[in-house]
Amino acid sequence: MYSVCLEVLMQPKLKKLVDKGLLWQGRPSSGKQQEYLHSGSDVLDKQLGGGWQLDGLHECQRQNEFTEYRLIKPLLQQALVRQVPVFWINPPALVSAAGLSWQLAEPSLQIIVQAQQQNAAWAFEQVLKSGTGIALFWGSQEDIDANKVRRWYKAAQSGHQPGFVFTGIQSQPEARSYTNRIALQHGGVEVDIVKRRYGWPVQKIAL
Repeated sequence: MYSVCLEVLMQPKLKKLVDKGLLWQGRPSSGKQQEYLHSGSDVLDKQLGGGWQLDGLHECQRQNEFTEYRLIKPLLQQALVRQVPVFWINPPALVSAAGLSWQLAEPSLQIIVQAQQQNAAWAFEQVLKSGTGIALFWGSQEDIDANKVRRWYKAAQSGHQPGFVFTGIQSQPEARSYTNRIALQHGGVEVDIVKRRYGWPVQKIAL
């Protein structure tokens, strides 16, 4: 990976490399203020340049299901403050209204979508385009290819809406158009940053 200046990124071929994560762009010094969602960890927020980019597509790799809880809880709480819906697309278990209330989340703002993988991927893209809330998607690495990720990323950008993809550990590293890629470690109490927009990978960040 290499760092390049903003002017050089105007060249289409290099921009494609940035989108694929093969190059990273230095943090801009001026321009439109970027919006972020809090990750639940001040340290992780700092490493991500402010938190989860609001119009970004973020991947969370984990070895075991349900270890993503520490990342989801802050999102639910911020959705409540903003009064925006949270779309759960193919979650690994039934979402309980009582459990959501205990997590300070409003059940009426939670929208659950259960579908076949192809339809679920399409639904995720449509939600991202709509710009109506926060989108959470669960799927296996085998069912997620670079083309899908590219479409989701463009949808998140156009809808100015954050999308989160929860999936397994990628056995064969492949460049994809995620804004950030993290891997949960030790049962979800630590994360490794596999890819971030403004810097190199970082390991062992406590949540």
